[in-house]
Amino acid sequence: MIGTYAYCLKKLVLIFGLIFISSISVLATNVCNFNVRIKQTLINEGFHRNITYGIIFNTKNDDERWLYADCVVGLEQVLPSGVFTNPDELSDLRRSKKLNAFPKNRVNVELPAEQSSPNRVYITGKVLDGKINLWLPVHARYHQAVSGGGTARNEIEAPTLFLHCPDERLEVCGAKNAQAVFSCNGSSKEKCKWKEIPYTMMTETLIWDVPVGNTDHYYLVATGTATVIVVGSLYLLKAIHEYQVSHRKKKL
Repeated sequence: MIGTYAYCLKKLVLIFGLIFISSISVLATNVCNFNVRIKQTLINEGFHRNITYGIIFNTKNDDERWLYADCVVGLEQVLPSGVFTNPDELSDLRRSKKLNAFPKNRVNVELPAEQSSPNRVYITGKVLDGKINLWLPVHARYHQAVSGGGTARNEIEAPTLFLHCPDERLEVCGAKNAQAVFSCNGSSKEKCKWKEIPYTMMTETLIWDVPVGNTDHYYLVATGTATVIVVGSLYLLKAIHEYQVSHRKKKL
């Protein structure tokens, strides 16, 4: 009798255990389906522009919003060698609390595109009412002149989206969501654990065509520059001479 009771008890424990695991699995599948959509655009003209990001969490009902409420979005944006962010500019924006963005590595803003490497930058911001708008100031590097001139094409990839919450709520998402560790706010001391979140990109790859010089115009430009320098120097010498003559006459 005792053996039969123990056997039945083991069966019940096993059944409830399977039900519990299945429930957790279903819960994780449902609540971690964020259904995020991102619209990425490149605005302004010239060599100094902005990338904007419109991020929306399209949850089906209000019960799912607890998962990302009060959480922080982190974007990891890879920029091609012909595009960069200015670390000093980002530092000023952080101090004025206009934008929380910081490069992953040191950036030499003086190098031309041909001597530079792709660089990474992080942009973070808090989710409010299921959406968030972020932006990033970017600058085009100078490209070496080529025969015929034209433009150099820079393709800006879609960013990687991460989410960080003040508690451990994202652990229900399981191991299928990759994790990363990087700065919370640009400080090298404060690190946060981030969960990578899949999303749907609503716009095409950003294309930035940058004008480049024409080497066929080298001698024309060199001759014109030399002529301007010579004429300008002669004009300055003449003006200095006339001033000295006029000054001497006044003394006399």
